[in-house]
Amino acid sequence: MELNFDVHEEDGMLVAVCKDPDMATHGRTLEELIPMVKELIQCHFDEGDERQKARARLHFHEESALAYT
Repeated sequence: MELNFDVHEEDGMLVAVCKDPDMATHGRTLEELIPMVKELIQCHFDEGDERQKARARLHFHEESALAYT
């Protein structure tokens, strides 16, 4: 199972948004964003829910966001 996050830059932050299910998080850098996405997934689903183990796929849609990699 994968959860797809669209990543864009907003006010100097990287914002990751998942539409199914609806959830979002942010970080100043990619190194900060990745653990925030992992924590979001863990907190969003109840304990024992298999979606807690889902792979997160980040889709970068703005060239400026890629500068953080």
